[in-house]
Amino acid sequence: MGSYNVVILKDISKLDVTYIPGKILCREKEIGLLKLYMKSGRAIISGGVGTGKTLLAKHYGGDAYINCYMNRTEHRVVEDIVKQLKPNFHTAGMTTQALWNEIEESKVIILDEIDGMIPDELRHFAYTLSRMKEKGKEINYIAITRSANILRQIIGDDAIWSTFADKAIVWLHNYEWEEIMKILDYRAGEALRKDAYNEDILSMIADIAINSPGHMRTAIDVLRNAALIAENEGSDEIKAEHVRMANEEGWLSDVESLEGSEAIVLLATAIACREKSYASLEEIKEVVKAKEEEHGIKIKNFDELIERLIKEDFVYKGKKGYTILNYPCNEIIKRLEK
Repeated sequence: MGSYNVVILKDISKLDVTYIPGKILCREKEIGLLKLYMKSGRAIISGGVGTGKTLLAKHYGGDAYINCYMNRTEHRVVEDIVKQLKPNFHTAGMTTQALWNEIEESKVIILDEIDGMIPDELRHFAYTLSRMKEKGKEINYIAITRSANILRQIIGDDAIWSTFADKAIVWLHNYEWEEIMKILDYRAGEALRKDAYNEDILSMIADIAINSPGHMRTAIDVLRNAALIAENEGSDEIKAEHVRMANEEGWLSDVESLEGSEAIVLLATAIACREKSYASLEEIKEVVKAKEEEHGIKIKNFDELIERLIKEDFVYKGKKGYTILNYPCNEIIKRLEK
């Protein structure tokens, strides 16, 4: 097929978690809101894992980026801000208040995972930051949280909350399947050789992502890893099995616990999907028929069995048909044929 030096990845850095693409898709309204809120110097971005919170903030731009989960006290956060704004400035031995005084006017600070701070520290930090304006110094900030409602509860003081958040909350909903497809298509176009993947491959990855807690982050990870696996095998394109290998989960031992009829339907699904991303119900039934003859048995409740396999996460029903997402079909076939 290909040779071992086939290149699928034109630029792997475009699939890195820290990469900020030129275009942020499916977030036009939210970008507009962020720009609007930042006119008054503050915004909170709230959304689940993999909804693009950090991406949105970095796309807007900041003079300093702090992960508050890594710096859990007010002193550490403020010290990190000063170090980034003034790289040659020595902060050792300075009090927190002295550090606050070193932060220059009108800088934009991105405060990622702000709810990762120790609650008392967070409360005092939010209070001090939001009161800077009254002291005649404006520090602009974008605070990022998985849940603005929980962040509000942690701060636990309505007066602090109203000056800190000031209704300037950008809510990020989870991406829908079509949005994941759109973003995947764009990112694959930037990172991969055009003829090294197809729509069905992206669709499989979107199916994996929509069912994962990491959503878009999972999608990008699986795309990158599937490309690496394909390259490593010397394939000149990403195949369905490469995606399954990239998303492999350790449930294969469960396969052997399936009872006869269920095992045959799973085996038939794996055979039908082995060379492609999806199979139709008719194609799976065809293989079942062949297996019935081979083993001299009759399966009466096919529909019930396939539904059970879907419920148990062995088989996935996507927009484009039936597939197996979390284990290579070849491995399943090997186990079940045995």
